[in-house]
Amino acid sequence: MMTTDKKTFERRILCESAAKFHINAPTPTIDITEWLYTLGDLEYINCTPISRAHLSAGFTRTPDGKRMSINVEDIGGALIVEHYVEDISEKLRCRVHSISDLLIGREYTTTEVVWELIAEHKHGDHHEFTNNVWVWTTEKYDQYLEAHRIPYEEARHAYQVAVAAHNAEETPYFAASIERHALRKGVR
Repeated sequence: MMTTDKKTFERRILCESAAKFHINAPTPTIDITEWLYTLGDLEYINCTPISRAHLSAGFTRTPDGKRMSINVEDIGGALIVEHYVEDISEKLRCRVHSISDLLIGREYTTTEVVWELIAEHKHGDHHEFTNNVWVWTTEKYDQYLEAHRIPYEEARHAYQVAVAAHNAEETPYFAASIERHALRKGVR
């Protein structure tokens, strides 16, 4: 009798990051989902002026018609291509999901990413903007760790540090971009 020792894959969290800033614009003019799916390449690149981590952005649709935001960035020395498909598409809340491609050194792997942007009305035209990111391992990423004998906790720590720093840098610039987009709509 043959038995297989293949383990069932269980994803593990690599990082959880939340960064906050503010948006000052009338609530009816804020549309985070529209902003994300019209975000131009240069505007995206300019949202990391210190690290220059944002390399390119664009948008398209999946074969079944869902909107997709495609971002290319360098986080912690890994070149990442994110294929964000819409999950929640509201004016004040947008959540997208991606199986993202990573190039680490000369090797390709993947991670699973959920990105959520929220504008919570506080008073008047003031909104608290939250940029949430969660990243999990994929089977391919676990194989990468195993092949390189990298302990999961070490990879998790490095990922957490890199994403938290990246999120802290981009969040105020995302908020400013969303605010500009909202204020332009209010002028029309």
